Amino acid sequence: MRFTYTLRYMLDPKTNTAEKNQQLFTFVKKAQIDDVAFFINGEELNHSHLTKEETQKWLDAIQPLQKKLAEYGVSTSLNPWTTIMHSDRGYQVNPEIGFHTFVDLNGQQANDMACPADPAWRKYLAEIYAQYASIHPKRLWLEDDFRHYNHSPLELMCFCDYHMHLYEEKLGQKENRSEFVKKMLQPGRPTQERQVYLEQARNEMIETEHELEQAVHRVSPETDLAQMTSYPDWHALEARDWNKLFSAQAGQGHPQIARPHLPAYNETSPIQYGRAFEEYTRITAAFLGEKAQLFPELENYMYSPLVKSLSFTGFQLTTAALIGSQGILLNLFDMMGNGINETWHYAEMLAKNKPFLNQLLQNRLPIDHLGGIKILVDQDSSYSIHTRLGDKITELLPHEKNWASLLGALGFATTILPVNSKTSLQQEILAISGQLLRNFSNDKITELIENNLVLLDGESVQVLLDRGLNNLLHIKRAQWLPCHSGQQSFEQADQHIVDGVKNPRITMLQHTGNYLKLEYDNGHDVKTWSKAVSALDQELGNFMAIIDQHILVLPMDQDPRFGWESQFTTYKQGLLQQMLDSIQPVDYLDHMPNCKLMLQNDGKVLWLANFSLDYCPQIRLHLSQHISAKDALIVRRNGSKVIKQRAHIFKENNLALIDEQLQPLEVMQVFLK
Repeated sequence: MRFTYTLRYMLDPKTNTAEKNQQLFTFVKKAQIDDVAFFINGEELNHSHLTKEETQKWLDAIQPLQKKLAEYGVSTSLNPWTTIMHSDRGYQVNPEIGFHTFVDLNGQQANDMACPADPAWRKYLAEIYAQYASIHPKRLWLEDDFRHYNHSPLELMCFCDYHMHLYEEKLGQKENRSEFVKKMLQPGRPTQERQVYLEQARNEMIETEHELEQAVHRVSPETDLAQMTSYPDWHALEARDWNKLFSAQAGQGHPQIARPHLPAYNETSPIQYGRAFEEYTRITAAFLGEKAQLFPELENYMYSPLVKSLSFTGFQLTTAALIGSQGILLNLFDMMGNGINETWHYAEMLAKNKPFLNQLLQNRLPIDHLGGIKILVDQDSSYSIHTRLGDKITELLPHEKNWASLLGALGFATTILPVNSKTSLQQEILAISGQLLRNFSNDKITELIENNLVLLDGESVQVLLDRGLNNLLHIKRAQWLPCHSGQQSFEQADQHIVDGVKNPRITMLQHTGNYLKLEYDNGHDVKTWSKAVSALDQELGNFMAIIDQHILVLPMDQDPRFGWESQFTTYKQGLLQQMLDSIQPVDYLDHMPNCKLMLQNDGKVLWLANFSLDYCPQIRLHLSQHISAKDALIVRRNGSKVIKQRAHIFKENNLALIDEQLQPLEVMQVFLK
């Protein structure tokens, strides 16, 4: 098995040269590229939606290169840069094409961006994709402008007259745009307007995908349709049904293929990248599932090593294995037709990493069969969320990713588990944040909480309070204390020691959410681990607690800008480790800051990744299962070579120790023998 390198490449049909073509062929061979996905009408060369005649000029320019690449054993794919259109950039839809543009929730009409329900747009898109299919590409991609949001300078769509008519039909009454939007967002229980909007958004995209699939496979039955994705929480806002959408895209006899977003177009701190990787890339992969073929997006925008180092780019390559990727899409060069730049030395970097990626693919990470804490997510959460103010569309975004980024950074083994209203789980460790529990009936909520070890945040607790289920947590009174209100200043864990610090403190003042002050009924098994304290050392109330020896409460919501950043400290890491260990053994890395652990659910294979610039002198594993193995087989990269080495496992207290360093930005695979 080969890990597939797909190079996204822009040639300019007007200015392309034989010299640039030769540089492409040389790069493809040196970098061990398997597939070239040619952009069509992209970015700086984009001038609105193309007619058939304009499209053919691109295909005519690509076909000679397609033939030559085939001689090298390299396939050709196509990456048309527009479906709806990313943004308005001074153009208008050609009258010859003639479809309608969308209207956002504020009544602003796009100049160049399509209405996603317009029959004329669907017909145009199906015909143009059939034209792309005429050169029989390996894969034919849909860009991530295939969505209802992030179409600058406008906001969420679509509320055009045609859509308003569709909404009114389903509502059974007349409503103007502003009335509909106001009711869609209004505080409290979700309205029929929101249900109607989400169902329309969900279904119109599935229907369009089906039309595209039919059109493409009539012309080129062997071509795989593939789709690029964005942020999963924003996709929830358009009610994306991941399985139905990708099934419609694939058709009969074709795989479901996706490009999950890798959240670093420019080089960022690997620590910050690690958090975002959990929130976006891993959650997207979980929604798609183990059977999907995943080719994540590696983009170095605005291109060159001035925006991202070779080392960080290589790190993104190897960490792509942490979602079970079969390959990667490489957007390394600009989209203006400059072609290959050899001075950037990408070919050498790609070739050096390829053997290790091929090796990791031999034992592909099974995203549906990982152990550790199960972090629950639900694609349908925007249907059930209760808005607070009802004045911003962002109030419909699920807050279900917080445990993923926090626990992953703290070294806990985790798996992302998509659920629905019928999901049943028993004897598991579950982490729930945001309003996910609103998707369940009271009986289902009770079943989930009573039959599992559960981590809850403040928003989850509020759902229980709203449902009258406070008895599950023995809550007598609850009160939200806003952040920056002159009340809570820090959390203090009295009678506990972390990192040698007695009674450690963690901020409740900066980069943090509001505090849900909980008072518990007397006579129940509630163990308080920390208190909220004012700047004047006044105890305000309980903070973290364990209830009935199986419910761990972190009573806070998220800051609109900073999420849970206040919690990323080794004091919280140590407290969570101690709290969970007091209930039952859990899987985590000990004193390995910003290193991630992924664990096959049989406990025999581990994936370790160091998302920091510091090396770890020793691998320190705290595993929930008894380790009978005395040796480990470590698979790692050394330059362009794959190293397989045996190492002894030492037992010390509850830890399994391996005297091997985990280098900065290193990924390794460990087999317990």
